[in-house]
Amino acid sequence: MAKFDKIPINPEAPVPQPHRQARGRARMEQILDAADALIRAQDSTAISLQQVAEAAALPTASLYHYFATPQALLMGLARRYVAGFEALAQAPLRHDRLRQWPDICAIHAEKSLRFYHDNPVAMRLFLGPESGWDIRAADLEANRRIGAIYCRKLVRHFVIAESPALEEAMAISVTIADAVWALSFARAGRVEPAMAEESLRARVAYLRLYVGEFAEKRAKPLPE
Repeated sequence: MAKFDKIPINPEAPVPQPHRQARGRARMEQILDAADALIRAQDSTAISLQQVAEAAALPTASLYHYFATPQALLMGLARRYVAGFEALAQAPLRHDRLRQWPDICAIHAEKSLRFYHDNPVAMRLFLGPESGWDIRAADLEANRRIGAIYCRKLVRHFVIAESPALEEAMAISVTIADAVWALSFARAGRVEPAMAEESLRARVAYLRLYVGEFAEKRAKPLPE
């Protein structure tokens, strides 16, 4: 039998404390919730850490522990919303609800617009002009991941060959839709129904360069 030496214990090494980590996560969510409510109330992302601390009923020093600047706080909110969008994208599609491949784009748009309707701060962060390039870059990177998810869904439900070019096209199509939604937000402060339809037309027209018009629906979806 192999003989193993005991691993020496360093008495000065930090001991993991899950309860402290859980408290820290809860405190961060408390801060983000307060910032979200503040942005909703004043209809602007121009917030200070002092305002958020007051809204969260916390000392301002507590906020500096998690977010050094207001922009870092906005990025924290953006990351939380990105996770929400990605969770929506990961949800399985009902095969019987699909007739043609553009239905996948329509379902994605419907779910995303509902998310924006329920979370107007996310709309302001990702479609408005106030948030800054770092949040825009995070949004574009999320579009790439979400595009890859929907590319796999496309191949899973329809007889379409998967390829890096198709995956890239799907990501670009998500960004095309975002651009039209951002135009509507700039004009009306929301994504108007007519512009939502226009964005879907633009997205599908672009994807037709990569996907056949009458791609056959699979009898059964491919395994996940």
